[in-house]
Amino acid sequence: MIGTDRAEISRVVPAPVDEVFRWWTEPRLLERWMSPVGTVEADVDLRVGGRLRIVMKHEALAIEHRGEYLEIDPPRRLVFTWESVYTGGASLVTVTLDADGSDATRVVIVHSRLAPDAAGSHAGGWTAILDRLARALHDFPKI
Repeated sequence: MIGTDRAEISRVVPAPVDEVFRWWTEPRLLERWMSPVGTVEADVDLRVGGRLRIVMKHEALAIEHRGEYLEIDPPRRLVFTWESVYTGGASLVTVTLDADGSDATRVVIVHSRLAPDAAGSHAGGWTAILDRLARALHDFPKI
């Protein structure tokens, strides 16, 4: 779903909730999937008020994203700010994880406070990122 200043994406991924939460919060795991394409550098200070830094790299392009954790409720919810040259200022990402059977998790991302022309591109980006997360969880279970 895409609104004027928000994008909402949902996907079921093949791992239990606690495992998926790890993949959202541990830098070495984020580096396996947290970009639509290419490679990732990740720095995480996982505490309310802690900082998050994701650098998405592909060919000659590097896009830095910075944020601050506002809410951490393991293993169900993360809320953090998200800012890059493409967000139109500080935006807000809410990630909700819910069990979908014993070995799967429904991931819902709501990315809000986006510039009006940024919601569509961010919906596409998050869709590709969640596809990569699903593949990574399938290919590298329980690392």
